[in-house]
Amino acid sequence: MILKTILAIILLYSVYVFFTAYLLFLVPSPSKIENTDIEKTLTEGNTTDRVMLLEDGFRSGQVRIQTIREATTSIDLTYYSIQKGKTSQLVFAALFDAADRGVHIRIILDGIFHNLRGELRDIPDAIAAHPNIELRYYEPLHLLKPWTWHNRLHDKILLVDNTFGIIGGRNIGDKYMALQPPKDHVFDRDVLVYNPYHDTNSTVVEMKKYIDRLWNHPFTKPEKHAKRQHHAKGLKEQAQLAQLYKEAQAQNDPFVEVLPKKWAQASLQSDHVMFIHNPITRFYKEPMMWNVFVRFANQAQSKVYLQMPYAIPTQKMRKAVNVSINQNVNVEYLMLTNSINQTPNPLAFAGYLSSKKQLLDTGLSIYEYEGPNSIHGKSFVIDDYLSMVGSFNVDARSTFLNTESAVVISSPAFASQLTEAMDNKRANSTHFTTDDHSKKSTNQKGSSFKRMAITALSKLSFLWKAFL
Repeated sequence: MILKTILAIILLYSVYVFFTAYLLFLVPSPSKIENTDIEKTLTEGNTTDRVMLLEDGFRSGQVRIQTIREATTSIDLTYYSIQKGKTSQLVFAALFDAADRGVHIRIILDGIFHNLRGELRDIPDAIAAHPNIELRYYEPLHLLKPWTWHNRLHDKILLVDNTFGIIGGRNIGDKYMALQPPKDHVFDRDVLVYNPYHDTNSTVVEMKKYIDRLWNHPFTKPEKHAKRQHHAKGLKEQAQLAQLYKEAQAQNDPFVEVLPKKWAQASLQSDHVMFIHNPITRFYKEPMMWNVFVRFANQAQSKVYLQMPYAIPTQKMRKAVNVSINQNVNVEYLMLTNSINQTPNPLAFAGYLSSKKQLLDTGLSIYEYEGPNSIHGKSFVIDDYLSMVGSFNVDARSTFLNTESAVVISSPAFASQLTEAMDNKRANSTHFTTDDHSKKSTNQKGSSFKRMAITALSKLSFLWKAFL
């Protein structure tokens, strides 16, 4: 009798989850977004912000440590995930060192995929035991509200003193930043926005306002630690991180190396930098990020150059924002993405594979990366002048479900650097065009089982495309 009751409860809960976390997101159709004059926003007044492309993962980690070291009043971090490894431990060690100096630190992590587990499991206790650091989770797992499971925080932002902002697709951890990368290493990308004159109109200030909204939003919940043993464990973790940081400095660990005094002057002057983000809502968000990308791409005069780990356009994305290519100009459309051998995300790549013919039929040239590891950066360059770097993927999840953010940069010099970085990966890729629907990758050294499994999954990807 008890077993039957338990099975009945499990069955009812499964049905409840199926309706509220799956069917509920298939039935409604997002309304068409009204066009906004985003081009005017980019041209109304220049900013004094400087920008620096952070292409190398190890270098991006060094820059994070340096900006934390230079903090005097505040540090804000908003991340989807903190991965394991010494680099993440050193980042936290630097944060606690800053907190000991009196810097106020706020950390917002995704409530499900934050990964403060395993070797990082004592970090929340260490934060709770320090008066100058606070931790909150965006949409923690709520078993009775399955519809909130899709509302994920996907931003990757670090802000220091309204002076430095680092934004892009890179999470924190050895997977992204180690000098000797692990097997699951991914090539990613960030950009440093530098506000040298503490201009109140800076993009860094706009990013700060966004994090303030996230921090104070009802979806964001504080970490709860009430037991005394947690406090003692937290103090112990603080001491261990302080010792790790001290030893790294004593041993001249390059990850915590002090950068030259005028290191930030290596950044580039921009004509304008604009911060963009998705709304903070549940269910279907207004597709602001997707709208910005499409509006700029639609008005390109010479070239649209896109890099994504995968691309999965859906009917709802096309319905929400009108993709109308300018047929009166000769525009080159290119996309750099992973190959079936390099992708670390089989479900997402299966969605891309099922959409590949549709993408090629638009005239898009696709370059599938065949080099070591995989690419995770999300960027575009338009007309060798306008660039975007952020967390946004071309898929329904980034369009309608996740929090996402990016900076759009008006600068030929920055666009040139970003193009060169993308070209370096494109040189080790297989090229596909409209006539290459059945063309095979030139690299067949990967797992044949992986290729067959993803190809088979692509036939079923319509079942989960709305959530990728």
